[in-house]
Amino acid sequence: MQYQAILFDLDDTLYDLRSYWRVRLSEALAEISTRYPQLERDALVREAIAQKVYIDKMPGFLRSLGIDDEPLIAGTHNSFGRDWFARLVLHDDAPATLEALRPHYKLGLVTNGPSRTQRPKIEQFGLGAFLDVLIVSEEAGVAKPDPAIFRLALEQLDVTPAQALYVGDSLEFDLPGAAAAGMPFIWMNPRNEQLPVHLPRPLAEITRLTELVQLLL
Repeated sequence: MQYQAILFDLDDTLYDLRSYWRVRLSEALAEISTRYPQLERDALVREAIAQKVYIDKMPGFLRSLGIDDEPLIAGTHNSFGRDWFARLVLHDDAPATLEALRPHYKLGLVTNGPSRTQRPKIEQFGLGAFLDVLIVSEEAGVAKPDPAIFRLALEQLDVTPAQALYVGDSLEFDLPGAAAAGMPFIWMNPRNEQLPVHLPRPLAEITRLTELVQLLL
């Protein structure tokens, strides 16, 4: 099959959200562990990750720990969110990979999340210069793994599911969604995680984006 398009996930595919999130949590929670020595910082970070604590959830997370110092809560919240988008960076090989693929394929993005978080990332990364289609789930009214959001991107790129590849990291949203839409899937797996036996097999597995160039060109 001659592929004509490549669609990408955003978070933890084109940039490392997990590592960035961990660093920002560690920075923000440093004062908490200083003021409350029984709350060890690394343990706090692990618990915040387990509870999926992003910016808006930080105050509630701190109160759930028994912290009632509202100025401290506000300061931690502000520290955590300050310059959040401005400090994000793409994977170091992402721009070169997209530049190499662009002359040969239509390129697009399908990302879950609200516009208020996903659009600033897209702008910060300058993805509009590389990608022909940019789809954010809140704007589309449907989210991965629903195959409808993948079909929307395929329609905008004017390709069939078999003519497009989807590149993503999530075994919960990306792999099953692409499979349901009839698209071959390439698994971005930089941490060498194991693929559960019940999931569809990806077309290929990569640890760095630049491997796409080797696979496809």
